[in-house]
Amino acid sequence: MLSVLFVFIIGYISSTAFADQCSFERCNDHYGSNDTINVHIICHTHDDLGWIKTVDQYYWGSYDFLVPVGVQYILDTVISELKRRPERKFSWAETGFLWRWLHTHDKDDREELDSLIKNGQLEIIGGGWVQNDEAASHYIDIIDQMSFGLRKLNETFGRCAIPKIAWQIDPFGHSREMANLFALMDFDALFFSRYHYLEKDKRLDEKKLEMMWTASDDLNTSIFTGTFYGDSYGPPPGFCFDALCNDEPIMDQKDMEEYNVDRKVQAFLSYVMSQASRQATNHIMLLMGSDFQYTNANKWYSNLDRLIKHVNKRSNETKVRAFYSTPTCYYKAVMAESQVLSTKTDDFFPYASRPHSYWTGYFTSRPTFKGFIRQSTSLLQLAKQFAALSMLEDDKNRNNLNVFRSALALLQHHDAVTGTAKQLVTFDYTKRLSMGWDDGEIVLNNALSKLSDNKFNATICKLCRLMNESICESTSRMSSFAVIVFNPDSHPKSSVIRIPYYRLAAEVTDFTGKLLDSQLSKTPFTSLIKIDASPYQLSVPVQIPALGYTTIYVNGSGEVYSKNRGKQRNSWKTLKPENNEMKSTKISSDCIELLFDRHGYLKAIKNLKTGIQTPLRQEFLYYEGTGSWPFTGQASGAYIFRPTEANPKPLKPGSIFLQVEKGPLVINILQVYSPWISQVIRLYKGKEYVEFEWMVGPIPKEQNNPITKEIITRYSTNIASNGTFYTDSNGRQMMKRRRDYSASYIYMDTEPVSANYYPVNSRIFVKDSELQLTVLTDRSEGGTSLNDGQIELMIHRRAFYDDGYGVEEPLDEYGDNKQGLIASGKHWLFVSNTKQAASIHRSLAFEMLYQPILTFFPIIKQDEILKQFSGLSQQLPRQLHILSLEQWSKNNYLLRIEHIYQKNEDPVLSSGAKVDLKA
Repeated sequence: MLSVLFVFIIGYISSTAFADQCSFERCNDHYGSNDTINVHIICHTHDDLGWIKTVDQYYWGSYDFLVPVGVQYILDTVISELKRRPERKFSWAETGFLWRWLHTHDKDDREELDSLIKNGQLEIIGGGWVQNDEAASHYIDIIDQMSFGLRKLNETFGRCAIPKIAWQIDPFGHSREMANLFALMDFDALFFSRYHYLEKDKRLDEKKLEMMWTASDDLNTSIFTGTFYGDSYGPPPGFCFDALCNDEPIMDQKDMEEYNVDRKVQAFLSYVMSQASRQATNHIMLLMGSDFQYTNANKWYSNLDRLIKHVNKRSNETKVRAFYSTPTCYYKAVMAESQVLSTKTDDFFPYASRPHSYWTGYFTSRPTFKGFIRQSTSLLQLAKQFAALSMLEDDKNRNNLNVFRSALALLQHHDAVTGTAKQLVTFDYTKRLSMGWDDGEIVLNNALSKLSDNKFNATICKLCRLMNESICESTSRMSSFAVIVFNPDSHPKSSVIRIPYYRLAAEVTDFTGKLLDSQLSKTPFTSLIKIDASPYQLSVPVQIPALGYTTIYVNGSGEVYSKNRGKQRNSWKTLKPENNEMKSTKISSDCIELLFDRHGYLKAIKNLKTGIQTPLRQEFLYYEGTGSWPFTGQASGAYIFRPTEANPKPLKPGSIFLQVEKGPLVINILQVYSPWISQVIRLYKGKEYVEFEWMVGPIPKEQNNPITKEIITRYSTNIASNGTFYTDSNGRQMMKRRRDYSASYIYMDTEPVSANYYPVNSRIFVKDSELQLTVLTDRSEGGTSLNDGQIELMIHRRAFYDDGYGVEEPLDEYGDNKQGLIASGKHWLFVSNTKQAASIHRSLAFEMLYQPILTFFPIIKQDEILKQFSGLSQQLPRQLHILSLEQWSKNNYLLRIEHIYQKNEDPVLSSGAKVDLKA
């Protein structure tokens, strides 16, 4: 179903007087006769919240040597010019910048802007905090950033500022789930610029630049979708009147030597007629503006006024009429034609701007940054939930949450989460999100204190932010400590947590004092592990209530060490390669059996519960990216993935180092492929999936003419997938993919690898009639299936040459040691019966997203804290999930509940379900 129920939300319609004529109610009477071409002049600016400069630098206009623009001046001059003539219009998209402008200007300035919005001269489009990416953003983050921006608009300006048009003109490809979300948000139309050049050529030839996009088979949602005639979202050639452009102005004084209005009008009409010949109605949209344009709005409007005047003087002759318009008015005019639009059911991935320019590298670029963003999703949801459950209604906590909200919303920008901003800008993004964590931690601790009736001073609780690196300051300083284990998921969670540990023994008890099983393991030290990593990892099984937490206590005192000396720590056993060709090694938990060949590679997998087994090989390989000297065409870079060969290279021939540590809770299998690639494969007690925790880096850099390297992990089975595979769309609906094929254009095999890459936000699978191999990811990655039964995921990349799309620096992250970035992440893999797979991967996706969040504090009197807590009084049906729970305003709360299964995915769980909100 994949439906969403908004149980309670403050209405977006405010008390603004309905006498105000908003932009969508003031469309020109421009229909005219059927043989008149109506030219909608759309004045706009596209303002990235960070890319070449930081968001602050872009707003204030500093660092002119990078880009001589300042967003504050754009709004200042646009407002001034709109006031001069009521027929002038402007369209604004980025709420994040608009909010900054409101808070750096006085009351009179704000009232002028308000009046222009309400009289229809300035139309708000898009409305999100940013123009979010559609490949690497998770749907929960998308909904949050859109809600954050739309709420600010409604509370500030009222109904006239609530956009009717979704405006995604710069993201590098477009997802079906994004279109579905826009339709569910009640947008009338969606406009964008970037999609595959072959599909665009086809649509131009067939006059189908506009379509109805069917966005969900479950909800039957669809949205009018318009794409642009030009190759960008900028003005026609010769008609850019911005301070950044050098096009000649419109000069209409006849006694001037450089009088040019007749020539300019003729050039304009030629362009209009060319565009009109490729469109299905007598309405065309001309975009007047581009990146950070209108710093001098007077120059724009003075020239456009003259252009419109002289074009319309000849309208009886030319049958062309030009006027200021907005995207909403254009949409209304097109729909008034009552034409039958073509339909589209697939998506717009991958995006290619040229035959060898596939924008599929950014699916993986900056993997640690992408991982940080995904971790932040979970923490923000937890902070919002506990603020609501504890009824933290004061302004201070609300402001703290908004710092976190705005930071994570900012990072959904299409040059942030994508990893396509300059390195210094990425540092700024990271700093802002880290500050968001600071504020989120404050809110979480305040909620804990309030839930305990202020008996517990939760300010002593600390998050460990480097847990993935086996580093935790709290556990390093205390021999005994308490851990609050949070569950942001709306279903109870059974999990094994791993704690960086610095003592020789441990006793762990739950909140009742019951002794828990635990496993103390040596941290598997390789050359990639930091020196300050903990020597041990303490694994503990926990049962965590839904939307709640449980508390455990760890005692590592000398007394415990004496009592358990030599009993707890498990040792690693090295498995040496065998010369015997038939020699293999079985390693089993209670649920999964893995078979490794004599070289140390995974060979087969068996589920001991179901009896399902299949050959399975997992290995790391790498592509060499185009761009090595001498330069040969399009290079691999932050955006582009372009390998030099279709087949990836092995890291090295022969055997790999293999060690095993067997414990009562988890079996750890260490594989070392090279000095810069290793992984730990884990089998957890009671879990029917395999965890692959990979660690890659620093990717080697040659001293002379360095070679770009794109690292993949590949899982190979004998599943007869018949050229098809499936990837998620923003973590929600699943999309069927066919190798070397497109449903929307005739596929051309110019880039056999990168043309088959798709964004993977949460999972990818291959299947046949019997078996399905599913891999879940802990962050956004690029993925494909280049051979039947095979899944390939790109996990890290280091490019030494700029790909030529504006960043003007290579994707060469140098990491903490200045030698190169080390990235680590997780994949969860399972093999199952095809019919049962959805019931597994749907729930596992939320387990991966909402992994337990731990805070640490010194052991105090146990009666001073709430030892266990759940925000739910009854368990939700399996197919339902709480998407949002947060305080909206004082005494008002927002609850979104979603059905997480698609139609026909599961015979039981795809059906509807009921929940009693009063229980």
